[in-house]
Amino acid sequence: MNDVRRADVTASLKPANEIGNLRFFIPRETHASLLALPWQHPLETWGEHGVALLEVKSGLSRHVVRFLELSGQRFAVKETSWETALREHDTYVRLQAMGVRTLTPVGVVERDDGPGIVTTHVGAQSFQRRTGYVITELMDNVVPDAFLYKRGFSKQNRRRIWDAVINLFVEMHSKGVYWGDASLSNMLIHFSNEAEPELGYRTRLRAVLADAETVEIHPSLSASLRQADVEFFIESMLWMEADLNASGIVREPVITDEDQKMIIETYKERYAVQQEMQSFELVTTIDVDSLLGDFDSKGYGAILLKHIHEHKWYMSEREGREVPLADAAQDWYRAVFKPVCRLFNEYELASFFPDKTAASLYVQIMEHKYFMSEQAKKDVGIAAATWDYVIRFAQPALSQHTIRSLIRELRALFRRLPAPLSAVYNM
Repeated sequence: MNDVRRADVTASLKPANEIGNLRFFIPRETHASLLALPWQHPLETWGEHGVALLEVKSGLSRHVVRFLELSGQRFAVKETSWETALREHDTYVRLQAMGVRTLTPVGVVERDDGPGIVTTHVGAQSFQRRTGYVITELMDNVVPDAFLYKRGFSKQNRRRIWDAVINLFVEMHSKGVYWGDASLSNMLIHFSNEAEPELGYRTRLRAVLADAETVEIHPSLSASLRQADVEFFIESMLWMEADLNASGIVREPVITDEDQKMIIETYKERYAVQQEMQSFELVTTIDVDSLLGDFDSKGYGAILLKHIHEHKWYMSEREGREVPLADAAQDWYRAVFKPVCRLFNEYELASFFPDKTAASLYVQIMEHKYFMSEQAKKDVGIAAATWDYVIRFAQPALSQHTIRSLIRELRALFRRLPAPLSAVYNM
Protein backbone atom coordinates (compact mmCIF):
# COMPACT_ATOMS: atom_id res chain seq x y z
CA MET A 1 0.00 0.00 0.00
CA ASN A 2 1.46 3.37 -0.96
CA ASP A 3 1.57 6.39 1.35
CA VAL A 4 -1.42 8.05 -0.36
CA ARG A 5 -3.59 5.00 0.17
CA ARG A 6 -2.35 4.68 3.79
CA ALA A 7 -3.31 8.30 4.40
CA ASP A 8 -6.77 7.73 2.91
CA VAL A 9 -7.45 4.78 5.20
CA THR A 10 -6.04 6.20 8.41
CA ALA A 11 -7.95 9.42 7.83
CA SER A 12 -11.17 7.46 8.35
CA LEU A 13 -9.95 6.28 11.77
CA LYS A 14 -9.68 8.10 15.06
CA PRO A 15 -6.59 10.36 15.50
CA ALA A 16 -3.51 8.33 16.30
CA ASN A 17 -1.80 8.04 19.66
CA GLU A 18 1.94 7.43 19.34
CA ILE A 19 3.93 5.68 22.04
CA GLY A 20 7.49 4.91 21.00
CA ASN A 21 7.37 2.74 17.92
CA LEU A 22 3.60 2.17 18.26
CA ARG A 23 0.77 4.07 16.56
CA PHE A 24 -2.85 3.55 17.64
CA PHE A 25 -5.88 4.26 15.47
CA ILE A 26 -8.63 3.26 17.88
CA PRO A 27 -11.72 4.82 19.52
CA ARG A 28 -11.04 7.30 22.29
CA GLU A 29 -13.42 5.52 24.67
CA THR A 30 -11.21 2.41 24.62
CA HIS A 31 -7.82 4.14 24.41
CA ALA A 32 -6.75 3.52 27.98
CA SER A 33 -7.46 -0.20 28.10
CA LEU A 34 -6.18 -0.98 24.61
CA LEU A 35 -3.02 1.12 24.89
CA ALA A 36 -1.99 -0.90 27.96
CA LEU A 37 -1.80 -4.20 26.05
CA PRO A 38 1.68 -5.66 25.29
CA TRP A 39 1.81 -4.59 21.64
CA GLN A 40 5.63 -4.81 21.67
CA HIS A 41 5.37 -8.60 21.86
CA PRO A 42 4.02 -11.11 19.32
CA LEU A 43 0.30 -11.73 19.77
CA GLU A 44 0.79 -15.45 20.34
CA THR A 45 2.79 -14.67 23.52
CA TRP A 46 0.30 -12.27 25.12
CA GLY A 47 -0.85 -14.89 27.60
CA GLU A 48 2.71 -14.98 28.92
CA HIS A 49 2.64 -11.21 29.45
CA GLY A 50 -0.31 -11.05 31.81
CA VAL A 51 -3.18 -10.71 29.34
CA ALA A 52 -6.26 -12.69 30.42
CA LEU A 53 -7.35 -14.24 27.12
CA LEU A 54 -10.87 -15.50 26.53
CA GLU A 55 -11.51 -19.14 25.68
CA VAL A 56 -13.53 -18.68 22.51
CA LYS A 57 -14.54 -21.25 19.91
CA SER A 58 -12.60 -20.40 16.79
CA GLY A 59 -11.79 -22.02 13.50
CA LEU A 60 -8.58 -22.27 11.52
CA SER A 61 -6.79 -19.04 10.58
CA ARG A 62 -3.70 -18.17 8.56
CA HIS A 63 -2.93 -15.50 11.15
CA VAL A 64 -2.63 -15.43 14.91
CA VAL A 65 -5.94 -14.31 16.48
CA ARG A 66 -6.61 -13.79 20.17
CA PHE A 67 -9.74 -12.83 22.11
CA LEU A 68 -9.97 -10.66 25.21
CA GLU A 69 -12.30 -8.57 27.35
CA LEU A 70 -11.43 -5.03 28.49
CA SER A 71 -13.66 -2.66 30.44
CA GLY A 72 -16.71 -4.78 29.69
CA GLN A 73 -16.04 -4.93 25.93
CA ARG A 74 -15.00 -8.09 24.08
CA PHE A 75 -12.51 -7.90 21.23
CA ALA A 76 -10.78 -10.08 18.66
CA VAL A 77 -7.20 -9.05 17.77
CA LYS A 78 -5.55 -10.32 14.59
CA GLU A 79 -1.83 -9.95 13.82
CA THR A 80 -0.82 -9.37 10.20
CA SER A 81 1.16 -6.87 8.12
CA TRP A 82 0.49 -3.15 8.56
CA GLU A 83 -0.73 -2.71 4.98
CA THR A 84 -3.07 -5.69 5.28
CA ALA A 85 -4.42 -4.48 8.61
CA LEU A 86 -5.25 -1.06 7.18
CA ARG A 87 -6.90 -2.52 4.11
CA GLU A 88 -8.94 -5.03 6.08
CA HIS A 89 -10.18 -2.42 8.56
CA ASP A 90 -11.15 -0.11 5.70
CA THR A 91 -12.98 -2.96 3.96
CA TYR A 92 -14.98 -3.80 7.10
CA VAL A 93 -16.02 -0.15 7.39
CA ARG A 94 -17.16 -0.05 3.77
CA LEU A 95 -18.97 -3.40 3.95
CA GLN A 96 -20.90 -2.36 7.05
CA ALA A 97 -21.90 0.90 5.37
CA MET A 98 -23.22 -1.17 2.44
CA GLY A 99 -25.26 -3.43 4.71
CA VAL A 100 -23.14 -6.57 4.16
CA ARG A 101 -22.96 -8.90 7.19
CA THR A 102 -19.40 -8.72 8.44
CA LEU A 103 -17.31 -8.10 11.55
CA THR A 104 -17.55 -4.73 13.32
CA PRO A 105 -14.15 -2.96 13.11
CA VAL A 106 -12.76 -1.13 16.15
CA GLY A 107 -9.37 0.09 14.92
CA VAL A 108 -5.81 -0.80 13.99
CA VAL A 109 -2.42 -0.67 15.69
CA GLU A 110 0.93 -0.30 13.93
CA ARG A 111 4.27 -1.44 15.35
CA ASP A 112 7.41 -0.18 13.61
CA ASP A 113 9.88 -3.09 13.78
CA GLY A 114 12.78 -1.15 12.26
CA PRO A 115 14.66 -1.63 8.99
CA GLY A 116 15.00 -5.01 7.36
CA ILE A 117 17.11 -6.37 4.52
CA VAL A 118 15.88 -8.56 1.68
CA THR A 119 18.06 -10.13 -0.98
CA THR A 120 16.89 -9.66 -4.58
CA HIS A 121 18.37 -10.39 -8.00
CA VAL A 122 19.77 -6.83 -8.01
CA GLY A 123 21.30 -7.12 -4.57
CA ALA A 124 20.35 -6.41 -0.98
CA GLN A 125 17.42 -4.04 -0.51
CA SER A 126 16.35 -2.35 2.71
CA PHE A 127 12.73 -1.92 3.77
CA GLN A 128 10.82 -0.78 6.84
CA ARG A 129 9.27 -3.64 8.80
CA ARG A 130 5.79 -2.90 10.14
CA THR A 131 3.44 -5.24 11.99
CA GLY A 132 -0.27 -4.48 11.96
CA TYR A 133 -3.10 -5.50 14.27
CA VAL A 134 -6.78 -5.44 13.33
CA ILE A 135 -9.18 -5.06 16.26
CA THR A 136 -12.82 -6.10 15.82
CA GLU A 137 -15.75 -6.56 18.15
CA LEU A 138 -16.25 -10.14 19.30
CA MET A 139 -19.59 -11.45 18.08
CA ASP A 140 -21.94 -13.37 20.35
CA ASN A 141 -24.03 -16.40 19.34
CA VAL A 142 -21.69 -17.59 16.59
CA VAL A 143 -20.36 -21.01 15.66
CA PRO A 144 -17.03 -21.24 13.74
CA ASP A 145 -16.65 -23.83 11.02
CA ALA A 146 -14.46 -26.25 13.01
CA PHE A 147 -17.29 -26.83 15.49
CA LEU A 148 -19.94 -27.41 12.84
CA TYR A 149 -18.43 -30.74 11.83
CA LYS A 150 -18.08 -31.95 15.41
CA ARG A 151 -21.75 -31.19 16.14
CA GLY A 152 -23.02 -33.54 13.44
CA PHE A 153 -22.99 -32.25 9.90
CA SER A 154 -26.29 -33.93 8.98
CA LYS A 155 -28.12 -33.28 5.72
CA GLN A 156 -30.60 -31.02 7.53
CA ASN A 157 -27.85 -29.03 9.25
CA ARG A 158 -25.88 -28.73 6.02
CA ARG A 159 -28.95 -27.38 4.22
CA ARG A 160 -29.46 -24.67 6.83
CA ILE A 161 -25.79 -23.67 6.60
CA TRP A 162 -25.80 -23.67 2.78
CA ASP A 163 -28.89 -21.45 2.89
CA ALA A 164 -27.05 -18.95 5.11
CA VAL A 165 -23.94 -19.03 2.90
CA ILE A 166 -25.97 -18.55 -0.29
CA ASN A 167 -27.79 -15.59 1.23
CA LEU A 168 -24.44 -13.99 2.12
CA PHE A 169 -23.19 -14.45 -1.45
CA VAL A 170 -26.36 -12.88 -2.86
CA GLU A 171 -26.12 -9.99 -0.40
CA MET A 172 -22.47 -9.35 -1.33
CA HIS A 173 -22.69 -9.86 -5.09
CA SER A 174 -25.80 -7.70 -5.54
CA LYS A 175 -23.77 -4.84 -4.01
CA GLY A 176 -20.65 -5.38 -6.12
CA VAL A 177 -18.60 -7.24 -3.48
CA TYR A 178 -16.25 -9.97 -4.70
CA TRP A 179 -14.73 -12.09 -1.94
CA GLY A 180 -12.04 -14.07 -3.72
CA ASP A 181 -11.37 -16.38 -0.77
CA ALA A 182 -14.78 -17.63 0.31
CA SER A 183 -14.77 -20.63 2.66
CA LEU A 184 -16.48 -21.68 5.86
CA SER A 185 -13.22 -21.04 7.71
CA ASN A 186 -13.53 -17.37 6.69
CA MET A 187 -17.12 -17.13 7.92
CA LEU A 188 -19.00 -17.22 11.18
CA ILE A 189 -22.41 -18.83 11.47
CA HIS A 190 -24.51 -16.46 13.55
CA PHE A 191 -27.81 -17.11 15.30
CA SER A 192 -29.45 -13.75 14.70
CA ASN A 193 -32.68 -12.50 16.31
CA GLU A 194 -34.07 -10.22 13.61
CA ALA A 195 -37.12 -8.03 13.19
CA GLU A 196 -39.16 -9.41 10.28
CA PRO A 197 -41.09 -6.52 8.68
CA GLU A 198 -44.70 -6.56 9.93
CA LEU A 199 -44.37 -10.05 11.49
CA GLY A 200 -42.26 -9.54 14.63
CA TYR A 201 -38.93 -11.14 15.60
CA ARG A 202 -37.48 -14.43 14.35
CA THR A 203 -34.23 -16.29 14.89
CA ARG A 204 -32.33 -16.68 11.64
CA LEU A 205 -29.14 -18.53 10.81
CA ARG A 206 -26.84 -16.05 9.08
CA ALA A 207 -23.37 -16.36 7.57
CA VAL A 208 -21.01 -13.50 8.43
CA LEU A 209 -17.93 -12.53 6.42
CA ALA A 210 -15.08 -12.82 8.94
CA ASP A 211 -11.96 -12.31 6.80
CA ALA A 212 -11.81 -9.36 4.41
CA GLU A 213 -8.18 -9.53 3.23
CA THR A 214 -9.04 -10.46 -0.35
CA VAL A 215 -12.34 -8.59 -0.72
CA GLU A 216 -12.77 -6.32 -3.72
CA ILE A 217 -15.59 -3.79 -4.02
CA HIS A 218 -16.77 -2.84 -7.52
CA PRO A 219 -19.71 -0.87 -8.94
CA SER A 220 -21.10 -4.23 -10.09
CA LEU A 221 -19.90 -7.80 -10.64
CA SER A 222 -19.80 -9.80 -13.85
CA ALA A 223 -21.46 -13.22 -13.96
CA SER A 224 -18.02 -14.84 -14.25
CA LEU A 225 -16.77 -13.21 -11.02
CA ARG A 226 -19.93 -14.20 -9.17
CA GLN A 227 -19.62 -17.75 -10.44
CA ALA A 228 -15.93 -17.86 -9.48
CA ASP A 229 -16.78 -16.92 -5.87
CA VAL A 230 -19.38 -19.66 -5.53
CA GLU A 231 -17.23 -22.29 -7.22
CA PHE A 232 -14.23 -21.41 -5.05
CA PHE A 233 -16.39 -21.90 -1.96
CA ILE A 234 -17.42 -25.38 -3.16
CA GLU A 235 -13.78 -26.26 -3.89
CA SER A 236 -12.76 -25.06 -0.42
CA MET A 237 -15.36 -27.40 1.09
CA LEU A 238 -13.96 -30.34 -0.89
CA TRP A 239 -10.45 -29.50 0.37
CA MET A 240 -11.81 -29.23 3.90
CA GLU A 241 -13.53 -32.59 3.55
CA ALA A 242 -10.28 -34.23 2.45
CA ASP A 243 -8.42 -32.71 5.43
CA LEU A 244 -11.13 -33.73 7.92
CA ASN A 245 -11.25 -37.28 6.57
CA ALA A 246 -7.46 -37.57 6.77
CA SER A 247 -7.51 -36.36 10.39
CA GLY A 248 -10.31 -38.73 11.35
CA ILE A 249 -12.63 -35.93 12.49
CA VAL A 250 -15.38 -36.94 10.06
CA ARG A 251 -16.22 -40.04 8.07
CA GLU A 252 -19.38 -38.84 6.35
CA PRO A 253 -19.32 -36.42 3.39
CA VAL A 254 -19.06 -32.76 4.34
CA ILE A 255 -20.44 -31.66 0.97
CA THR A 256 -22.17 -34.06 -1.42
CA ASP A 257 -22.72 -33.86 -5.17
CA GLU A 258 -26.35 -33.04 -4.36
CA ASP A 259 -25.19 -30.22 -2.06
CA GLN A 260 -22.97 -28.76 -4.77
CA LYS A 261 -25.78 -28.76 -7.32
CA MET A 262 -28.19 -27.25 -4.80
CA ILE A 263 -25.77 -24.45 -3.87
CA ILE A 264 -25.19 -23.47 -7.52
CA GLU A 265 -28.84 -23.64 -8.57
CA THR A 266 -30.24 -21.99 -5.44
CA TYR A 267 -27.68 -19.20 -5.69
CA LYS A 268 -28.74 -18.47 -9.29
CA GLU A 269 -32.42 -18.41 -8.29
CA ARG A 270 -31.89 -16.15 -5.27
CA TYR A 271 -29.64 -13.78 -7.15
CA ALA A 272 -32.38 -13.42 -9.79
CA VAL A 273 -34.90 -12.76 -6.98
CA GLN A 274 -32.57 -10.13 -5.52
CA GLN A 275 -32.32 -8.38 -8.88
CA GLU A 276 -36.11 -8.39 -9.12
CA MET A 277 -36.35 -6.90 -5.62
CA GLN A 278 -33.98 -4.11 -6.61
CA SER A 279 -36.00 -3.38 -9.77
CA PHE A 280 -39.20 -3.33 -7.70
CA GLU A 281 -37.62 -0.86 -5.27
CA LEU A 282 -36.44 1.37 -8.12
CA VAL A 283 -39.94 1.61 -9.64
CA THR A 284 -41.99 1.84 -6.43
CA THR A 285 -39.50 3.54 -4.02
CA ILE A 286 -40.55 0.93 -1.43
CA ASP A 287 -37.67 -0.47 0.67
CA VAL A 288 -38.33 -4.21 0.45
CA ASP A 289 -35.95 -5.27 3.24
CA SER A 290 -37.35 -2.93 5.87
CA LEU A 291 -41.01 -2.72 4.80
CA LEU A 292 -42.06 -5.91 3.02
CA GLY A 293 -39.58 -8.65 3.79
CA ASP A 294 -37.62 -10.62 1.19
CA PHE A 295 -39.31 -12.18 -1.82
CA ASP A 296 -39.27 -15.97 -1.73
CA SER A 297 -39.39 -16.64 -5.46
CA LYS A 298 -38.83 -14.93 -8.77
CA GLY A 299 -42.07 -13.37 -9.97
CA TYR A 300 -43.16 -12.03 -6.58
CA GLY A 301 -42.12 -8.54 -7.59
CA ALA A 302 -44.21 -8.74 -10.76
CA ILE A 303 -47.25 -9.91 -8.76
CA LEU A 304 -46.95 -7.09 -6.23
CA LEU A 305 -46.34 -4.58 -9.02
CA LYS A 306 -49.52 -5.79 -10.76
CA HIS A 307 -51.49 -5.12 -7.56
CA ILE A 308 -49.92 -1.68 -7.26
CA HIS A 309 -50.83 -0.87 -10.89
CA GLU A 310 -54.43 -1.90 -10.16
CA HIS A 311 -54.37 0.23 -7.02
CA LYS A 312 -53.02 3.11 -9.11
CA TRP A 313 -55.87 2.75 -11.62
CA TYR A 314 -58.53 2.88 -8.93
CA MET A 315 -56.84 5.83 -7.21
CA SER A 316 -56.68 7.69 -10.53
CA GLU A 317 -60.40 6.98 -11.13
CA ARG A 318 -61.27 8.26 -7.68
CA GLU A 319 -59.14 11.40 -7.91
CA GLY A 320 -59.85 12.18 -11.57
CA ARG A 321 -56.15 12.46 -12.42
CA GLU A 322 -53.22 10.25 -13.32
CA VAL A 323 -51.65 9.20 -10.02
CA PRO A 324 -47.87 8.56 -10.23
CA LEU A 325 -46.91 4.93 -9.70
CA ALA A 326 -44.63 5.73 -6.75
CA ASP A 327 -47.50 7.59 -5.03
CA ALA A 328 -49.84 4.66 -5.66
CA ALA A 329 -47.23 2.26 -4.27
CA GLN A 330 -46.93 4.25 -1.06
CA ASP A 331 -50.73 4.44 -0.72
CA TRP A 332 -51.05 0.69 -1.34
CA TYR A 333 -48.44 0.00 1.32
CA ARG A 334 -50.04 2.35 3.85
CA ALA A 335 -53.72 1.54 3.18
CA VAL A 336 -53.62 -2.15 2.22
CA PHE A 337 -50.39 -4.05 2.81
CA LYS A 338 -49.44 -2.68 6.21
CA PRO A 339 -52.94 -2.97 7.78
CA VAL A 340 -53.35 -6.51 6.41
CA CYS A 341 -49.96 -7.53 7.83
CA ARG A 342 -50.82 -5.85 11.14
CA LEU A 343 -53.76 -8.27 11.40
CA PHE A 344 -51.47 -11.17 10.42
CA ASN A 345 -49.19 -10.10 13.26
CA GLU A 346 -52.01 -9.69 15.78
CA TYR A 347 -53.17 -13.23 15.05
CA GLU A 348 -49.55 -14.47 15.14
CA LEU A 349 -49.68 -15.99 11.66
CA ALA A 350 -45.87 -15.89 11.53
CA SER A 351 -45.77 -18.79 13.99
CA PHE A 352 -48.03 -20.84 11.69
CA PHE A 353 -46.01 -19.94 8.57
CA PRO A 354 -42.44 -19.81 10.00
CA ASP A 355 -40.68 -19.67 6.63
CA LYS A 356 -42.75 -16.82 5.18
CA THR A 357 -41.98 -13.12 5.09
CA ALA A 358 -44.81 -10.60 5.07
CA ALA A 359 -44.34 -10.14 1.31
CA SER A 360 -44.37 -13.88 0.57
CA LEU A 361 -47.42 -14.52 2.78
CA TYR A 362 -49.32 -11.68 1.09
CA VAL A 363 -48.30 -12.79 -2.42
CA GLN A 364 -49.21 -16.42 -1.82
CA ILE A 365 -52.65 -15.44 -0.51
CA MET A 366 -53.10 -13.28 -3.61
CA GLU A 367 -52.07 -16.20 -5.82
CA HIS A 368 -54.50 -18.42 -3.93
CA LYS A 369 -57.20 -15.81 -4.53
CA TYR A 370 -56.46 -15.92 -8.26
CA PHE A 371 -56.81 -19.72 -8.48
CA MET A 372 -59.98 -19.73 -6.36
CA SER A 373 -61.45 -16.98 -8.56
CA GLU A 374 -60.60 -18.94 -11.70
CA GLN A 375 -62.49 -21.95 -10.35
CA ALA A 376 -65.46 -19.89 -9.13
CA LYS A 377 -65.59 -17.82 -12.37
CA LYS A 378 -65.71 -14.66 -10.23
CA ASP A 379 -63.46 -12.66 -7.90
CA VAL A 380 -63.77 -14.32 -4.49
CA GLY A 381 -62.04 -11.47 -2.63
CA ILE A 382 -59.06 -11.37 -0.27
CA ALA A 383 -61.02 -12.36 2.85
CA ALA A 384 -62.31 -15.60 1.35
CA ALA A 385 -58.87 -16.40 -0.10
CA THR A 386 -57.23 -15.79 3.28
CA TRP A 387 -59.76 -18.08 4.98
CA ASP A 388 -59.14 -20.93 2.53
CA TYR A 389 -55.34 -20.45 2.51
CA VAL A 390 -55.05 -20.50 6.30
CA ILE A 391 -57.36 -23.53 6.59
CA ARG A 392 -55.26 -25.44 4.06
CA PHE A 393 -51.69 -24.50 4.87
CA ALA A 394 -51.26 -23.23 8.45
CA GLN A 395 -49.01 -25.49 10.55
CA PRO A 396 -50.26 -26.23 13.12
CA ALA A 397 -53.88 -25.49 12.28
CA LEU A 398 -55.58 -22.38 13.67
CA SER A 399 -58.88 -22.72 15.47
CA GLN A 400 -62.03 -21.93 13.51
CA HIS A 401 -62.82 -19.17 16.02
CA THR A 402 -59.43 -17.50 15.41
CA ILE A 403 -59.83 -17.65 11.63
CA ARG A 404 -63.36 -16.22 11.78
CA SER A 405 -62.12 -13.34 13.93
CA LEU A 406 -59.28 -12.64 11.47
CA ILE A 407 -61.60 -12.67 8.45
CA ARG A 408 -64.12 -10.43 10.21
CA GLU A 409 -61.41 -7.86 10.88
CA LEU A 410 -60.08 -8.10 7.31
CA ARG A 411 -63.54 -7.33 5.92
CA ALA A 412 -63.95 -4.42 8.33
CA LEU A 413 -60.56 -3.11 7.23
CA PHE A 414 -61.50 -3.15 3.54
CA ARG A 415 -64.87 -1.54 4.20
CA ARG A 416 -63.02 1.46 5.63
CA LEU A 417 -61.13 2.03 2.36
CA PRO A 418 -62.45 4.83 0.11
CA ALA A 419 -64.55 3.77 -2.87
CA PRO A 420 -63.91 2.18 -5.28
CA LEU A 421 -61.01 0.51 -3.44
CA SER A 422 -63.28 -0.79 -0.69
CA ALA A 423 -65.38 -2.73 -3.20
CA VAL A 424 -62.32 -4.14 -4.95
CA TYR A 425 -60.65 -5.51 -1.81
CA ASN A 426 -63.83 -6.49 0.04
CA MET A 427 -65.51 -8.63 -2.59
